[in-house]
Formats: sequence, structure tokens, C-alpha cells
Amino acid sequence: MPVSEMYKFDSVVKPGMPVILDISYPEDLEGEYKSQVYDYSMSSKRMRLAMPSFKGRLVPLPKGTKAYVKIIDKGSLYVFQGTVLWSGKSKEDGLPSTIITIPEKVRRVQRRRFNRIPLKLVGKYRREGEKDYKTFSSVDFSAGGMLIIVKEELKVDEKIFITVKLKPDLELVDQPSLVRRDGGTRNIDGQILRLYGIEFLDVNLSLEKKLVRFVMEKEIEYRKKGILI
Repeated sequence: MPVSEMYKFDSVVKPGMPVILDISYPEDLEGEYKSQVYDYSMSSKRMRLAMPSFKGRLVPLPKGTKAYVKIIDKGSLYVFQGTVLWSGKSKEDGLPSTIITIPEKVRRVQRRRFNRIPLKLVGKYRREGEKDYKTFSSVDFSAGGMLIIVKEELKVDEKIFITVKLKPDLELVDQPSLVRRDGGTRNIDGQILRLYGIEFLDVNLSLEKKLVRFVMEKEIEYRKKGILI
């Protein structure tokens, strides 16, 4: 499990630091966008970023876009959930910019290089203290966690237990997990469903190796089929 600690935003975030915006809502903007810190104000709880780019193209993210923000600092990431307030050309310096909300504190997470792949799975989960299971489907998967779709509202930092079969000889059973980010909502067949980023907890080295191998096998399978990931 990655080590995480909370830090005051203005004690660790500096102008020029690279940023990754992980967007899962709106659905048509889903993906990872690159940016960097321009400046911020703790009094207004706003940060100005370079307008994010996706595959080399600048994208003016619309107001209300939900982003899981990862600020890169050597071997660590400072992460938080933010909402886009504005995108456009700054009146101050004319630079294409995006303004996003910021918190008082950010979580510092040790960087782990787990590849993430698109993967549709159906499994079940239960909330801590409950016995009943509810169904989820996945959007993507890595050895460190997954993005899931559920019907009910979960809370960030809530502990849940995941059960899902990855292949005949590999299954997660009541795997302790933590809700790390709120990915917003998605309309699927007229039903409003919720997306959440889940981090696996207490993964021993043996299981981690099996999960990494599973992802690698899927990557090879996708490449053979000509699927871009």
C-alpha cells in the first residue's frame, strides 16, 4: 500500500511543478491531461494552471469538469479532487490557462508505476461494517486499483471490500480497498451511475506480482488485437 500523508497546500506546491489531470467526467473528456502550476491563491482557494494538453493538443476544459489532480514532485505525488472554474486566455499575461479549485491540504502519495489498462469487469463489493454485497462494473484496472461504476454514492476515503474474478486462476476476494477519488456521474442507458477511483490496500508482494503479470498479459493481448491503450 502506498504511504500517504497530508500536507498544507502552500507548503509543498510551487509554480512550475508538473501536473496531471485525471478526468473521468464528462465522459467525452475522459483521459489524462498534462499541465503545470502557474500560480495559486489560498485565500480564494484557486490555482491557475497551464491549459491542459491531451495528446499534444490544448484542451479548454469546461466549467464544472471534475479532475483528480496529481502534482508531481520527484518520487511523490500530491493529490486532490478539484473542479474546473474557467478556461481561456489569461488577461494578466495572455497565456492559455485553466483555473481549478484547491483544498487547504493535499495528500502526498509515493509514486508507483502501475500501468492502467481499459478493462470491463463485473464484480461485487461491500461497505465496511456491512454484510450485503452490491454489484459494480469496472472501466479500467491496474495492479494498484481500478475505476469502478456503482449505483450508490460512496465517500472519498471510505473503506470497501472488493470481490472480482480476473481470470480462472486469479480472483480478488474481499480485497480491502479505499475510495480515493470521486469520478462524477455517468448516464448509462438512462440511468445515472457513479464513478469512483479505488485503491487496493494491504496487497502482499505475491499478489502484487500476479496483478502486474495479469495487466502485462492484457497489454500483450490488446496489442495483438490492434487495440490502442
